[in-house]
Amino acid sequence: MTNSATEPGGLRERKRTATRIAITTAARTLTAAHGVNGFTVEELCEEVGISRRTFFNYFPAKEDAILGSPVDDLPEDLVQRFVDGGKGSPPGELSATLLADFVDLAVGMVDRMAISRSEMIMLKNAIAAEPRLLQKAMHGSQAAEEVFASMLSARESLPAGDPRIRAAITVFGALVQVTGPKFFAPENTVSYRRLLVDAVNSAREVFALSSPLSYPSEDTE
Repeated sequence: MTNSATEPGGLRERKRTATRIAITTAARTLTAAHGVNGFTVEELCEEVGISRRTFFNYFPAKEDAILGSPVDDLPEDLVQRFVDGGKGSPPGELSATLLADFVDLAVGMVDRMAISRSEMIMLKNAIAAEPRLLQKAMHGSQAAEEVFASMLSARESLPAGDPRIRAAITVFGALVQVTGPKFFAPENTVSYRRLLVDAVNSAREVFALSSPLSYPSEDTE
């Protein structure tokens, strides 16, 4: 008989994930309202209803709780749908629906954000004003890239180090970075999907202008 507490999707793991997300959500909300230095770990614990000891079982510092884990921002059902979208594609080739499924994944993640759009804008401003948090965010984005690399690898049945996987991660990351600030701008009234689709289509147009490149003659000798 299997033990649900030790299985990856077991009850204990689901409870741990829920607690971790609750801590991150509260930390981001408090940061948006008061700034990074405007609340203590104790106040965060009180907001979530946990002890200080429990907090440090999940995160080494308040800043880590604010940024969260890249895995926490990926709802399991959305990830599974994205991975399943690559089934049936020819071996060794990228699936034809990769771009469309990427858009659906990104839009789904934004739709499920636990804090409001106005709070996200305040959070972004608070992080931008805090150099040490920006530095941590850069390291966090690298971890997120590796998580996404494993997702793409599973979807496309290609090694995570395949140049096409790494190129897709670079392009997708750039598209999200371009779209995010536009969507969260206070004056914006356009949906995240429309903004992201516009960015994707613009990138496709740029790449479609060029035929496959060849290597310089000295590299082929």
